[in-house]
Amino acid sequence: MNGAFRLGTVAGIEIDVHYTWLFAFALITWTLAGSWFPTDYPDWNAPTYWLTGAIAALLLFVSILVHELAHSLVALARGMPVQSITLFIFGGVSNIGGETRSAGAEFQIAIVGPVSSLALSLLCFIALRSGVGGDDSPVEAILFYLVIANLLVGVFNLMPGFPLDGGRVLRSIIWTVTGSWSRATELASTVGIGFGWLLVAAGLLDAVMVSVVSGVWIAFIGWFLKDAALSVRRRARRVSLREAPVRAMMSSPGSAAGPEVFIATLVDDFMIPFGRRSVPIVEAGRVVGIVTIQDAQRVRRDLWEDTPASAVMTRSPLFAVAPDDSMTAAVELITRHRVNQILVLDDEVLVGMVTRADVTRFLQVRDTLARAG
Repeated sequence: MNGAFRLGTVAGIEIDVHYTWLFAFALITWTLAGSWFPTDYPDWNAPTYWLTGAIAALLLFVSILVHELAHSLVALARGMPVQSITLFIFGGVSNIGGETRSAGAEFQIAIVGPVSSLALSLLCFIALRSGVGGDDSPVEAILFYLVIANLLVGVFNLMPGFPLDGGRVLRSIIWTVTGSWSRATELASTVGIGFGWLLVAAGLLDAVMVSVVSGVWIAFIGWFLKDAALSVRRRARRVSLREAPVRAMMSSPGSAAGPEVFIATLVDDFMIPFGRRSVPIVEAGRVVGIVTIQDAQRVRRDLWEDTPASAVMTRSPLFAVAPDDSMTAAVELITRHRVNQILVLDDEVLVGMVTRADVTRFLQVRDTLARAG
């Protein structure tokens, strides 16, 4: 994130703190020192409230750091790169490179975060029940707060709102059932968008009925989650389209011609009636060349009746892709070699063409999906 500063490294993972974390730290400290602790511990003095509140807020973010480290360490163990962890206003985020390679890995990386938060809550509860710090002490107050806070963090992250951990767990389950990463991401992010809007509505209701501060905060979190889920869905759609097979967008190859067919016939019978810019040349069932409008134009028009396709056709290189290759591969081939069309061959049999018109249509669809919610 822009606006973050380096705190240090843990297990080779950079730990950053975004400036918005300061607002969260101040708000939590103010809430604890101004209302939570005075209600439960009325005999403390003001400096004790503020110091205890600040320590509790810091330890909450340490707990969140443990939560994110759990994600990151499991991701590293699954062979995924982890650049950094950033603490910010809404908690923390692990910058894990790439997408998970399997539904099982996705589940493991996602579930370990909430489990670590719930484990921290349990450890603090055990310490509290063991009398650590004594009754009515700041230590007791901090432990009690961490029990509640880590429990809420763990439970909240298990909610099926992508990109919360629960949303990623949901995606891993759908991925397992459907066998499709893109389908799972589409469904999980849609649930996440709905969950975000639900939080926005709940926050607005809370602001009217109970507390403006807490209501606005809940609505703000819901809006953030909604936007994050929308971003995930857009990115997944772009990835899905890039991986779409050539067969989904290729054009019909039309009728092929033999190498003995004259240029006049190619133009009059194969190109003009169908608006084609090129004609594949096939011999013995195999593509041996391609004649384009540019090839025909290199021959004087009065010689078209006597010049066969074999005299002008492009023989090599004949750029081609397979029907199951990605559309991105076809686009890159056309762009790199500056050609107007490439062949689609299935075991050397011509089954289609990818033209610049097909590429334009592909890019228009991609851009439309990128803008769509």
